[in-house]
Amino acid sequence: MTRSTLLLAALCLTCPAVLAQDTPDGHWHGGLSLSGALASGNTSSRTLAANADTSRATADDKISLYGLANYGRSRVGGVTTTTADLLRLGGRYDFNLGARWFSFGGAEGETNEAGGVRDRYSLNGGVGHHLVKNDAHLWDVFAGVGYTDTRATDGTRANGAQALFGEESSHKLSDTTSLKQRLVYYPDGGELGDRATFDASLATTLSGSWTLNAGLSSRYSSRVPAGTRKTDKLLTMGFGYKF
Repeated sequence: MTRSTLLLAALCLTCPAVLAQDTPDGHWHGGLSLSGALASGNTSSRTLAANADTSRATADDKISLYGLANYGRSRVGGVTTTTADLLRLGGRYDFNLGARWFSFGGAEGETNEAGGVRDRYSLNGGVGHHLVKNDAHLWDVFAGVGYTDTRATDGTRANGAQALFGEESSHKLSDTTSLKQRLVYYPDGGELGDRATFDASLATTLSGSWTLNAGLSSRYSSRVPAGTRKTDKLLTMGFGYKF
C-alpha cells in the first residue's frame, strides 16, 4: 500500500479511544454520501462517487449491507478515456456466540474494469472476537475462509478457496464526528494471488441528519492484467445523509 494509505490506517488505529458501537435496537441505521466534479474547456472530465452502508443489530445478531460506486470519464484532444468504472456491493451476517465471540458469513460482488477486474464474486465465513466492546468503543478482529471467482479484463480467470484475516472498528471522535475503518488481508491463494483491502470513512454532522464526508478505499492485488497497477485507490469528499 502507498504512504497515504498507511498514514490513514495509522490514524485510524491511534486516534483517541472514544468509539461508537452499533445500537442493538432492531432498526436499520446507516448513511449515504455523494461526491463529484465536472470540468470543461481544454480538458473535459466528470466524476461521480457514491458510498452507502446500513446495518441492523439486535442482542443476538447483526446484518450489514454496503455499496460503493465510482464513475469517471475524461476527454483530451478528442480522445475519451475511462478513468473509473467501479461498482461494489456486499453484505455480512453476524451471529453472537457469546459476549465476546461471533460467527459471520458474507458475500461480495465487484466490477472494476479500469482496475483490470471484469467481475469478482466471493463468499466467506468464519469467527470473530470483540477485543473491546462497551458503550463507547467497538473493535473487532476476525478470520475465516471463503471462495473467490475473478475474471480479469484480459480474459484470464482465477478461482478457489482463500483464507482471510481482518480487523475493523468504529469511532466517535466527538458528539458530531465519527470514524470507521476496516482492513482485510487475503493470503496467496494460488492462481488468485494475495489481496488486501482497506476502507475508512469520516463523517461530521452539519445540521440535523446531513453530514460532510471523507472516505478512502484502497485495494491491492498481486495478480493483475499487464499494464494495470496492483494498487487501486479512491479518495472522496462530499455530502451525506445519515439515518
